[in-house]
Amino acid sequence: MPPYRLPLYHRQSPVARCINFLCAVLLTLILIAGVIFFVLWLSLRPHRPKFYLADFSIPSANRQSGLANLPVSFTVNEHNPNQKIGIHHEEIVASVFYGDQLVAKGTVMQPFYQPPKGDKPVVGQLVAAGPVPTDPVWGRFSAELAAGTVAMRLLLTSTVQFKVKIWDTKQHHMKVECDFRMNGDGTLQQQDKNKQCVLYF
Repeated sequence: MPPYRLPLYHRQSPVARCINFLCAVLLTLILIAGVIFFVLWLSLRPHRPKFYLADFSIPSANRQSGLANLPVSFTVNEHNPNQKIGIHHEEIVASVFYGDQLVAKGTVMQPFYQPPKGDKPVVGQLVAAGPVPTDPVWGRFSAELAAGTVAMRLLLTSTVQFKVKIWDTKQHHMKVECDFRMNGDGTLQQQDKNKQCVLYF
């Protein structure tokens, strides 16, 4: 029976050791680059703006001849929560609805730039087109108005682009939806003041 022998240690060739060293360095560099890119992505990732309904009114909304030609006024406060990212807005178009009935529509803001951590009021001045007594929804609208509370909806639409340092992101179509209730005198109910609106991108 041949004597038991320990396996001999085979040293790696210089070429194999060099390849292993280069692979280790490459993997380390990839890991470091991945961490750096992840941190940069977190710090430069745009956060969507926030909108709050501050005020709304239709003076003399309870008149018997309907809302046609009455002024519609509102204020929506916009806040940019980003530390280092600004927001370019194209023109903002506002639409006011009672159910599916369009009450008023028009452009309320021209293009503007919202700086980082900035706040800007979106102030709208529109003219109501209805409802009027000849509209099918007038009976329900006037009854709710007489009862002192009417569910309304304000939509703001625009196109926005985030400005990160020296480059701009792609354009996003933005829709802001503010659901609220109006008092019988055409003013915004107190509980809906400064209510956050829903933002769709």
